[in-house]
Amino acid sequence: MSPSSTRIRSLLRRAEDSGDGEAYAPESKGPGYRIGVGARTGPGADAGLFVEVVLDPFPDRPRVSGERLQGQGRHVAWLEDRGYKVTCDADGTLTAERILDEDRLDDELRSLRGRFGGSNLK
Repeated sequence: MSPSSTRIRSLLRRAEDSGDGEAYAPESKGPGYRIGVGARTGPGADAGLFVEVVLDPFPDRPRVSGERLQGQGRHVAWLEDRGYKVTCDADGTLTAERILDEDRLDDELRSLRGRFGGSNLK
């Protein structure tokens, strides 16, 4: 069993045991973004594994950088092209989520780390 499979089984078990049927584990982060993996179980939810990317277009609040906004716009377009659903949260961050099969998870995380860089939290 691969480390990834062990981690996924643990996430699914935690989701089943949680009150809301969801569990989440951060994977990597850097200035203005965070990447994580989650699992959902139970009725009324999109059951399975998902990858979440949270983008903060304003990490230097209250200062706003036009260059950063342009870069975030390119990131959003890239994520949407990959099948992510992108929403804006009440705090101004952007959340992108994509449901994935277990066998595609590691490749997707590698692609995201390649795009965003950052430190691996595993």
